[in-house]
Amino acid sequence: MPTNRNLPAVLITGCSSGLGRALAVQFAKTGYPTYATARRLESITDLTKIGCYTLQLDITKHAVIQEVVKKIEQQHGAIGILINNAAIGIMTPMETVPIAEVRRQYETNVFGLLAMTQAVLPAMRKKGKGRIINIGSSGGEFTTPGGGVYQATKYALTSMSDAMRAELSIFGIEVVMIQPGAIASKFAANGAVLGTEEGPYQELMLGIDKITSAAVKEGAPGTWTPDQVAKVVFKAATIRKPRARYRPGFVAKTMIYLRLWLPYRWWDKMFMSWLVKEGKKIKSN
Repeated sequence: MPTNRNLPAVLITGCSSGLGRALAVQFAKTGYPTYATARRLESITDLTKIGCYTLQLDITKHAVIQEVVKKIEQQHGAIGILINNAAIGIMTPMETVPIAEVRRQYETNVFGLLAMTQAVLPAMRKKGKGRIINIGSSGGEFTTPGGGVYQATKYALTSMSDAMRAELSIFGIEVVMIQPGAIASKFAANGAVLGTEEGPYQELMLGIDKITSAAVKEGAPGTWTPDQVAKVVFKAATIRKPRARYRPGFVAKTMIYLRLWLPYRWWDKMFMSWLVKEGKKIKSN
């Protein structure tokens, strides 16, 4: 697909698989100058065949961020659309989560995302327009057992997005948060469920592993494909007046509003009884 130089340049993080890859395809096929990035360049080289420009980018390395942004700005003056998609996730109880894993999740999901955004803003402000799309999660509005740290990073992103949206509006820059539910992708496989082998939380984590694995399979009830979510993101990134938040899928909306309605203890009991029950079944087999 030929690139339309009149369209704004798009920079997408985390394009090696899943939603990031689907987004790269979506923007490239519609003619946008699309810069697909990933920590491992070899994982995205095939995207050049559909018109993407591919760059190696680890968002935890701030010097690399500056280098990538400068390279794109030299070609286009400014990045028109930044899609902060790169993220990692670990599921494990708060008592046993390794502190190094906590830091690793925050380095990517929070600090790296903010550094990425800060790098593109000066040129956007100078141009008087731009759009930041933050890929969050419905889990940025509620917390489930085993997801405390990952969901905390998404809570942080929700807060940062709200601040960015207000602060940047005076410069003509729109900030949009996408909060999907389960997506059929390799994201869960790329993360980890810790504590299924042994320990005091084994039954809980076995249940979590079973439920989360089932939820990210294509065709699972309420689970969206990366292509379906990519269409929502594309709309949010390109329409003249986007909404502040998009919540693709009925599961995302249902869980968010259910959390608002249910008392805390009921919410806790609902998840714990369900997950531990599933874990006990697996352990007894």
